[in-house]
Amino acid sequence: MQRKVKLYHYQLPLDCAMILRGQSLDVREGWIIELYSRVKPKQEPRSCPEYAVGRGEIAPLPGFSHETLAQAKQQLEHAIKTWLAQGIVDLSTYCPAVAFGFSMALLELEDGLPQTVDISSHYHHPNSALLLAADLGVVNSHHTALAESRLCKLKIAKETTVDAAEHDGEITRQLLGRYPQLGLRLDANQRWSLAAALAFAAQIPPQYRQRIAFIEEPCETAADCLRFADETGIAIAWDESLRAADPWQTSRHSPEQGALKLLSTAPTAVKAIVIKPMLTGTVEYCMALIEQAHQQSLAVVISSSLESSFGLHQLARLAQSLTPDSTPGLDTVNVFTQQLVEPWPHCSLPLIPLSQLAVTYYAHQVSINHKNEE
Repeated sequence: MQRKVKLYHYQLPLDCAMILRGQSLDVREGWIIELYSRVKPKQEPRSCPEYAVGRGEIAPLPGFSHETLAQAKQQLEHAIKTWLAQGIVDLSTYCPAVAFGFSMALLELEDGLPQTVDISSHYHHPNSALLLAADLGVVNSHHTALAESRLCKLKIAKETTVDAAEHDGEITRQLLGRYPQLGLRLDANQRWSLAAALAFAAQIPPQYRQRIAFIEEPCETAADCLRFADETGIAIAWDESLRAADPWQTSRHSPEQGALKLLSTAPTAVKAIVIKPMLTGTVEYCMALIEQAHQQSLAVVISSSLESSFGLHQLARLAQSLTPDSTPGLDTVNVFTQQLVEPWPHCSLPLIPLSQLAVTYYAHQVSINHKNEE
């Protein structure tokens, strides 16, 4: 048997229900895939493991992923059977969650990821920018962390009114005034009108605006985002627009269109892109986007899509490899009540090992269901 696969299914409860684009989410569901490939001994057989192992996480995010869990599972099983039979699989036509998770497992199998994450960092959190909501109580409760941090991501635009935008602007102004060493990334998820976005910016003195690295898509349309940047001097970053331009990796096959084309013509107001690999596609495709962005002198931030602590570890290792000069946005483990497989630094949530998950074994295109076996 040259190849075999284990597929683990998980369901992780969230600390509280989240509303994601109108969908309520209280449990995060997905799979951890393990690919096994027999190793040819180079020297003494006893000193060589029988199989090389590569893992990846597949977890479509409701409200953001195009594919459903059922669609992802169907494609995942097809990819597994193809890989078992042929040793290769063309992931470019698979949905983003399957394409990314499977490609990460293949990358690990080929020893293409750093084995550990370098935690020497100037930021409070070793692997990520601190993530906070624009709420004064939340900000005050993180005073110690903020006093030690040089970078924070602030989620804004929970409410879309002009008054709410002014409130978010006041919180942002207080943060920048209270912590003079702190830089901010802001995320509005395309929720504001131009008027609301400008009302937000009006609360922030010009001397503070240079400490805002960027705001992710403040307005509903790209044109309004660019006008906002022009009128305020606050840089913007692309996130949703990048995926909307290329939801199924078309630019991998047609560079003259899609996200690669969008990046090649980025206006000067766009200073960065945010890549959520689980919503984007294969590692190779993410690498193509990063390369194109760097050619345009754009910063690149690798960001989470509410992956488990296992998936966050892999994203941290990927970011260390592909974007070593950019702090990723991975501070999301505390939305869960449990961790999975690998503990996240400084997180005390209980850890679930693989041995406690339902697992399906695949070999020679035959699958056998088991419960609570590793």
